[in-house]
Amino acid sequence: MLHSGTAAIAALAPLTGAVLLGLAHSAAPADTAITATELSEHVHFLASDELEGRDLGSQGLARAAAYLAAELESYGLEPAGDDGTFLQRVPFVEESYTAQPELVVNAATALAYGSDFRVRTAGDDGSLRVVAVPEGGELPEASPDLAVVLLGRSLREARDELEAAGHERGRGFGAVVTFLRRAGKPTDAVPRPYGPRLAPVPGEEPVTWLELGPELVDVFQSGDAEVLAIDLHLVREDIDAHNVIGRLPAKPGSPLAEEAIVVSAHYDHIGTLDPARAPEPEDGETVDLIRNGADDDASGVATVLEIAEALAAEGSQEREVLFLLATAEEIGILGTKYYLDHPSTPLERTVANLNFEVVGRPDESIGGAGKLWLSGAERTNLMEAYAAEEFAIFADPYPQQNFFQRSDNIVFCYRGIVGQTFSSFNLHEDYHQVTDEADRLDYEHMQGCAVAGLQAVRLVADGTVTPEWKEGGMPEPRRR
Repeated sequence: MLHSGTAAIAALAPLTGAVLLGLAHSAAPADTAITATELSEHVHFLASDELEGRDLGSQGLARAAAYLAAELESYGLEPAGDDGTFLQRVPFVEESYTAQPELVVNAATALAYGSDFRVRTAGDDGSLRVVAVPEGGELPEASPDLAVVLLGRSLREARDELEAAGHERGRGFGAVVTFLRRAGKPTDAVPRPYGPRLAPVPGEEPVTWLELGPELVDVFQSGDAEVLAIDLHLVREDIDAHNVIGRLPAKPGSPLAEEAIVVSAHYDHIGTLDPARAPEPEDGETVDLIRNGADDDASGVATVLEIAEALAAEGSQEREVLFLLATAEEIGILGTKYYLDHPSTPLERTVANLNFEVVGRPDESIGGAGKLWLSGAERTNLMEAYAAEEFAIFADPYPQQNFFQRSDNIVFCYRGIVGQTFSSFNLHEDYHQVTDEADRLDYEHMQGCAVAGLQAVRLVADGTVTPEWKEGGMPEPRRR
């Protein structure tokens, strides 16, 4: 079993090779003070050009994970990832089509992609027996050899019906067929799948879900369609990424020792700009293609690191504190979703997620430097508790932007756990641009934010306040 930062780096060696050498200052003794200098060092490493924007599957993202694991180890935290390490492997799969999908009815009639059908989700190829189910009809017994055709249902109605019957997303069938309201347009283009996704666990592989043009309803309603042959021309590639997780155990004998909070930030970003979309260089200049993600979210990660170091130096709190540095937020909060399905501490023991995102620049709308705002401030009792302590934390001034729903906290909320994000995002125009560089951040401001964040985390960790939803504050869970 692996128990050290060196071992954590070794766990990533297949992904990174020699690029892991020279990992900043991780071996230095822990400094209990939150400083602008340390915040700057973290951000300048994570947002350096050498990490190439920390895109999923990149060596830069792997280097970042190794750096973060080594930092958490240096603070004296316990590893809370896989096999005694700080790393939690998060498996992804990326799909690409080598040609247009093909769909043939009764081994004779080839349908045209785009105009006759399209693929909503891609499962396995195969020749499947067709069972058409009219509205109100009973679903057949599920079989991977069947394509179940749901006549007259909208996409939402079909999903609800299958889920109610115990076949969420069509599980158990070889394919699900619904119908478009309007005919599609002919196309010669090869479809482009929607980005990488979490690799399915065995038994939960996606089912091929087809949408057919409305003029084909009669063919299936009449029973003339008996067999569908599906050839997707799909190639799948496995990608590994990692959440980085450290634990500060609760005080032995604490009455709250069985409870935990998760302090989080995401460390991935969106990589490099497509050269075809880059501006034309001026004479003698090199075009910058790296979207470094200094504010989004190297700033939040640096803040969490400093809070982790300070709390670890103080020692155990009344509640357990987990520090989650998550991957793949930028493609759908997938790293945190994976954590929730594979938690380091059971979710029934987790009372809150306190998340940090985009804290690198002052927001004058809440008073400027050193101040944070809290998303969903009106939804829980935390904002009132922070205000009573006169912390430099204020309500989100941009409710119309829906930031509460746009960061890692929201997937905790959908599991019933109080989750909120601290930020100082002032709506600056460098968001997701190549101009989001480390030198544009205000590290004195970040120091104030990290101190306020430490106070906010400690108030929950030491048991002074127990996070609670206000009436109507918890968002409705979404489909998983």
